[in-house]
Amino acid sequence: MIRKASIKDLNTCIILFKQSVKTLCLKDYTQKQIKMWIKIDKEKWEEKFKNNDVFIYEKEGKIASFISIINCQKMLDLLFTHPNFTKQGLAQNLLDFTLKNYLYKEIYTFASLSAKDFFLKNNFKIVRENEVKRNDQILKNFLMKKEI
Repeated sequence: MIRKASIKDLNTCIILFKQSVKTLCLKDYTQKQIKMWIKIDKEKWEEKFKNNDVFIYEKEGKIASFISIINCQKMLDLLFTHPNFTKQGLAQNLLDFTLKNYLYKEIYTFASLSAKDFFLKNNFKIVRENEVKRNDQILKNFLMKKEI
């Protein structure tokens, strides 16, 4: 079931995000990079949940996946699935659900090395490679764009 997220879902989504990155991104990023990636600012995440369109996919009574869209920036900000629920189409369902009501003709995202293929399969095109510096770690990702 897909539903709109509330601020009460924040902690569960943060835990899901960390578990997802720690488990699903191991082949693409080092332990040090992952450690820096999952070091988040909870206040910034609270703002995301208050100001952005965040939707949750619940399965078996648990939050299994979530997506966040920053409409004013035409940006898909977050899309993460719990490691126990991968390869079940949840992220695909969330993306399809979100884009069905999306108001603009294009959407952008910064896709990790681990998520790049998912977005390519969904007709996102790579605009450019990107590097994000987190303390002493450089994380490579891709600015991608989809025409709608």
